[in-house]
Amino acid sequence: MYRKTRRGTIPPLNLIQDPWIPIIRKDGTTETIAPWQITDQHDGNFVRSIASPRPDFDGALVQFLIGLCQTAIPPEDKGEWRKNLVNPPLPDKLQAAFSPLTGAFAIGGDGPLFMQERGIESDRLWQIDSLLIGMPEKEKIKDNTDWFQKRGTIDALCPHCASLALFTLQTNAPSGGRGHMTSIRGGGPMTTLVLGETLWQTVWANIIDLNNYTHPVDENPSADDDRLFPWMGKVKTSEGGDSTEPEDAHPCQAFWGMPRRILLDLEGARPGVCDLCGAKTDRCITGFWTKPYGMKYNGWVHPLSPYYPKDKKGTEYLPVHPQPGGITYQNWLGLVINDRNEGRRVAKNVALFPERAERSQVREHLGRRPSIWAFGYDMENKKVRCWYEGTLPMVHVDDDWKAEFEETAAGMIRAASEMAKNVQWCVKIALYDKPADVKGDLSVINARFLQATEERFYDLLNKVAECLAGNGDTLELRQAWLGILQEEGRTLFEEYSQINSIDEINAQRVMKAWGLMKSPASKANKAIRKALNLPEPKKSVKGEK
Repeated sequence: MYRKTRRGTIPPLNLIQDPWIPIIRKDGTTETIAPWQITDQHDGNFVRSIASPRPDFDGALVQFLIGLCQTAIPPEDKGEWRKNLVNPPLPDKLQAAFSPLTGAFAIGGDGPLFMQERGIESDRLWQIDSLLIGMPEKEKIKDNTDWFQKRGTIDALCPHCASLALFTLQTNAPSGGRGHMTSIRGGGPMTTLVLGETLWQTVWANIIDLNNYTHPVDENPSADDDRLFPWMGKVKTSEGGDSTEPEDAHPCQAFWGMPRRILLDLEGARPGVCDLCGAKTDRCITGFWTKPYGMKYNGWVHPLSPYYPKDKKGTEYLPVHPQPGGITYQNWLGLVINDRNEGRRVAKNVALFPERAERSQVREHLGRRPSIWAFGYDMENKKVRCWYEGTLPMVHVDDDWKAEFEETAAGMIRAASEMAKNVQWCVKIALYDKPADVKGDLSVINARFLQATEERFYDLLNKVAECLAGNGDTLELRQAWLGILQEEGRTLFEEYSQINSIDEINAQRVMKAWGLMKSPASKANKAIRKALNLPEPKKSVKGEK
């Protein structure tokens, strides 16, 4: 995992001044731009999105641009926010606004280095692939179990990709053993962004106005402010147990956190080809130094992540992290709207958007119905299990019926969850004599159930919104959702329980499971009806067909 250093030179790169961000335009062409060029040709062949070599890089680069705009040009209020969303500042205006910060964004040269700590060189030089989240660890290589991310595939990175890998790691930093701090939001946080049609719209839609900062900022940002950019001064490490609270720093340090102490081996750069983007360069970076006990962050609430209560008291909130199963409509509650029952809070950028976009002009200008792009790593300590991302539509609701809408949506989601669990349990009853002792994984049933019902969930949710807007009763819509859940549940039960091969399996066992699936009196079906706030079904009268 480490090697001896080789010496050379590397010309300085500046992440504000120089083109290094890979993008795709409206017509499908790709190019590399500087951050201040994101509004280039905005009324024509505009910049649509990031086009990096990795999905985690895509998410990190958008956050980099959000952080840069949030730091350099935060809007005073929602009026200024709307103005800049509809009429973006021209590239030369952005260049002028970003220019005072260029000193904090250097890669190379004699001064401070972006997100790095000088003076931590040692005899142990780590291979550059260790900067990439998800690359195999020593144990996997030793046991020959590096099946998903293969060893030896990343030996050298161009300065652009190395810088992006560094920012991605600092932003998502997982636990890495003793003294290796996690990011401001813990290891592998969930990020939720409002999506626009253009890259500028996606960036600006997620900017927070100054009125919503955690604490006031009285001075204009400057490159030498180490309360904003911690690498611009003596880094406040956690070696003595010190931590960094929100009051100790500029609010925008949420975007520029430095939990890891890293120094790229820029002098050891050599000519070659970047193993990620394929670019030929005379300055491939092949290693870096690191030390434990980077900055430890306590009490921060990041504006781009949802949070949940640590306990029932709700006195402390923790950032949401992706979980096995991916991002489906089951995540809609707590990512798009607050979950009143569980106390989950959507990210600040998501919470502010409906009010700021209350004018139809703003929603129409985005070029599509607003949606949330949710993404992040599913991590188990330092082990990466999966990268998840997905889009979740936003539904416009008025304050007058917002509470009822959220309650109805929550009930629909809970009902779907109960039905999926019920199907899995009934399949176990059908297949095994002792279903409670079975440890086999039937999560595929849950995944298929959610996939099969997702489109109809959103269709009904829009109808719920329309119904409430017209002061209507949603009873028929809730009953319709129950019917959809029952239909899909029985379809999956029939497939997985092998009910059509009843001669070959235990018929009594299968019929018991089928009865539980259908019975309105079962505990699961009662819970489903309760979630949907539906009346109990009428009991049939004796002799009635």
